Amino acid sequence: MTIDPEQLTAYALGILSPEEEAHVRAALEASPELRAQLQAEQEALTALVESLPEVEPPPGAEDRLLARLAAEREAEPAAPAVTPIAPPAPARRRTPWFPLAALGLAAALALVFVLRPTPDPLQQYARTPGATTQAVTANGADLGQLVRLPDGRAYLHLNRPADAGRVYQMWRIQAGTPVSLGVFEGQGFLLTDLPPGATVAVSVEPPGGSPQPTTTPILVQTL
Repeated sequence: MTIDPEQLTAYALGILSPEEEAHVRAALEASPELRAQLQAEQEALTALVESLPEVEPPPGAEDRLLARLAAEREAEPAAPAVTPIAPPAPARRRTPWFPLAALGLAAALALVFVLRPTPDPLQQYARTPGATTQAVTANGADLGQLVRLPDGRAYLHLNRPADAGRVYQMWRIQAGTPVSLGVFEGQGFLLTDLPPGATVAVSVEPPGGSPQPTTTPILVQTL
């Protein structure tokens, strides 16, 4: 019984007709290799949804989307229940996952895009395969964490934001002279294109940053 990749993708999304769905299910029950392909397809679809860029939705977008989905469910016959052949990938979100079979691919992706929480950059970088995380301290105080990535980049995350009316500014120390790398957006800064052993520093500056540090750096770190 031959199942092409497009049929397997459609089955994972729950958008096949009942007859096509039964055909694919029978093939899955007879083939461990096909079940493995299905699980890989489910994991790939989950990764695709989670990789969507974070954009602030327009006001009322969530309510309009839910109203449209409710109207579509009332207008269409209920989809038959689907018994999963392989266990789904472990849940990695706190928001509810609506059945793709009831919503359709486009609507389901839109719903997840609207409802999913904004990911934590520190956790995203820390989960990168091959990344290492270490605490950064100064004068005995725990200031944050430094995540070293396998491609040579590093992500610095401070435990608390700058005080109101102030910003953090990152510097590279070259021959004893600070060279600005830019101001923080929030509490984290991604360091790129720096050689191993480079020394960086963080100071607290007025909004927009300064040509040279105006305060004593709160942190000096060798990469």
